[in-house]
Amino acid sequence: MTRPARTERRRPRSSHPTLPRGVLTAVLALLPVAAPPPDTTVLLRPPRYTHAQMEAAMIEGERVRCVYGTRDPAATPSLRERARWLARQLFGGDSTLAIADRDLDAGDLARSPVLLLGGPDENRWSARLAPALPVRFSAHAFEWAGRRYDRPGDVLHLVFPNPLAPQRFLLMIAGNSPAAISRRGGGMLFGAEDWRIERDGELARSGRFADSPRPWSYDPALDHDREQERERFSAELVSSPAGRGGIVVRASADQAVLRAKVAAASEIVGARLHALGIIPARGEPIRVTLYHSLEEKGVLARDARPEQLDPGGEPQVALPAGNEMPDLWSVAAAMLSRAGAARDSRFLGPAGVWCARRFEGEPLEVPVSRLYFGRLLPRAGEAASRPARWRSPLVLTPARALLFAAFVEVAGPRAPQAIDALLRTDPPGDLDSLCRLAKLDPVRVERRYDALGDSLARAGQAAARAGVPRSWRPVDGFQRGVCVANAVGPEQGYLSPACGRQLDALRAMGADGVSLTPFGYLPPQGDPEIWPSVEGGPEGETDEAVAEAAAMAHARGMKVWLKPRLWTRGWVGGLTYTPAGWTAFFERYREFILHQALLAQRERIEGLLVGQGLVSATAAHPERWRAIIAEVRRVYDGTLGYGADWDEAKDVGFWDALDVIGVSAYGPLSDAPTTDPRTLRGGAAHMLADLRAVATRWGRPVLLTETGYAPTAAAPVRPWEEGLGTVDLESQRACYEALVRALDRETWVAGVYWWDWSSSDRGGGPGDRGFTPRGKPAEAVMRRAMSEWRDRPVLVPGASR
Repeated sequence: MTRPARTERRRPRSSHPTLPRGVLTAVLALLPVAAPPPDTTVLLRPPRYTHAQMEAAMIEGERVRCVYGTRDPAATPSLRERARWLARQLFGGDSTLAIADRDLDAGDLARSPVLLLGGPDENRWSARLAPALPVRFSAHAFEWAGRRYDRPGDVLHLVFPNPLAPQRFLLMIAGNSPAAISRRGGGMLFGAEDWRIERDGELARSGRFADSPRPWSYDPALDHDREQERERFSAELVSSPAGRGGIVVRASADQAVLRAKVAAASEIVGARLHALGIIPARGEPIRVTLYHSLEEKGVLARDARPEQLDPGGEPQVALPAGNEMPDLWSVAAAMLSRAGAARDSRFLGPAGVWCARRFEGEPLEVPVSRLYFGRLLPRAGEAASRPARWRSPLVLTPARALLFAAFVEVAGPRAPQAIDALLRTDPPGDLDSLCRLAKLDPVRVERRYDALGDSLARAGQAAARAGVPRSWRPVDGFQRGVCVANAVGPEQGYLSPACGRQLDALRAMGADGVSLTPFGYLPPQGDPEIWPSVEGGPEGETDEAVAEAAAMAHARGMKVWLKPRLWTRGWVGGLTYTPAGWTAFFERYREFILHQALLAQRERIEGLLVGQGLVSATAAHPERWRAIIAEVRRVYDGTLGYGADWDEAKDVGFWDALDVIGVSAYGPLSDAPTTDPRTLRGGAAHMLADLRAVATRWGRPVLLTETGYAPTAAAPVRPWEEGLGTVDLESQRACYEALVRALDRETWVAGVYWWDWSSSDRGGGPGDRGFTPRGKPAEAVMRRAMSEWRDRPVLVPGASR
């Protein structure tokens, strides 16, 4: 099941972001009684439609009902709270979308997608529908594909057609204990898999149903036993001898050189801790596990970050593309943990960063320099605080590493006691309280923090300025690009070798650039909070996923645009807030986009859009945008643009602050369905004429940051829609051809980025309803156009302002 479509008037529905981590995480508590007999009063129907057919039938903006069970009084409170949290935070609604099972009838369950929380012993609708589902429940257990799961921590997450309405999705979350119900870590995301079975928070099994020989068929080849995969991986690891610091590095035989380097570097990290008086408790050695890639780590460890501590406190490490050595902050964190540090202390990771002297693949002084000279380095009090909302880890982690160092240096011989105050528990959230706990003078700590920030920033200034992205200029020529969309899941997404294969295919077609899109989720009600896909887990458009895809593109000689985007339930261009609400929105958005700017600078990404399709926000608050753009320019040297909707571009009042006029070119080509070349080309010419006027007025070239057409007869009339009606490949091809021909003489256009091309090896083809031209006649048009556009000149239009 793909992720729910956003309701947006001018946005292709295929541009789905990853929901925040934990989207469908809830569980069932089975009681010590057998499952009730099936209810024969409701008609249960088998699956009738394929995944693609069901996804295409999803209604824009449709909300998922979170139906919690009330059959078991002991489990009901946990299920109800979980349902309310999911409805309020993740499905864009308030708690009214959390509904008790007793308050719905069969007709209610057939009218919208449904998430059932609780199995047959807890939820009466789970009991009624269970006979039609591919799982068998019994007391304290469930059976999946012939295997029984009876541990208290076993949890099933299932996506399946609703037996009451086979065209709609049913989601069920069921498990074997009340304790499992309250667990919120991990969890299932829409898109990558149709089921997951977790055991005590670890993924044990997952897979996807086949659509052949009949829709939603079980296929053993698509069923992955993740426990066995992890066991095989561990069995093949070779361990280095334990070093003086009690560190063992485990890696496969073909990683012998890296294993030796990591072992030596880990000893250096350990020596720094010993110099501070930190002595880990004796016992089992600290085992550092090396993976071949972020993708492998994402699949096996369910965490695709370059480093993490596993539930047992052991470092898990993988090298991002292009890196030669890991940071090894996790080794320092593991040693601190063995010495008594609390895993939930917000200073544990930053303390590890300071001891390793590296952060996100760079010497620590480089990101500190970026923040310091970009005027983004927080004050000591800010670094000490517990933020009420999301803060960029690219800002907060280096700042907290400096604060940790300031505590250590001010404490002097009492450094172990000061470290203990920061790490023994998650400490108080203000600097004065922290200093009282550590028995240090806050004024001295603050001064030392400032001095450390200044000295590190100056030490890293030259390295931070080396190889920065250069802003595009018209002399660089026409950009021939494709928007690469992340396929959900580490094995097919931005992290994967599959993405590399698709980049190879696009390069062979003549593309010289790609765009990558991280998302921020904006709940449609209440406080305008933004939840970035930075926190999306291994399935999503995280920093490491974007960085990996950018590195793969750069290795192939392709340039990259980063196109961060907000999405919400409803049209994101129609946001409305009170004056105070707009102030809060721009505070959150500033944090979101500056994080993306720091990422783009670090990864040498050539272009960055400061926003996309935020029509109401640009129309009413141009000066706020100018302020944000000025801040972005202090930390980012590449090309800046904004991605306006085609009919928004004329009303944007800050194009002179940017390098290019970015446009999502989904303007209608005709008033009625047609494949007539003259009509379609005339419509495309009309849209381009309006954009030419904007380019001339502001003296900036226009970059079509996104354009394309779905394979439906409605494509010329409503180019922003997809998945409606029967597949019409000729309409898609004709629209592509019309736009290409209309662009022939428009030298003020800086380039075109076609929407879209999946990072996955799957997708596309003549039966696909989505925007992608892949495997369709439109692909030949795109391929020919990119060949024709080689060496095409770009001229800056004359400004008349």
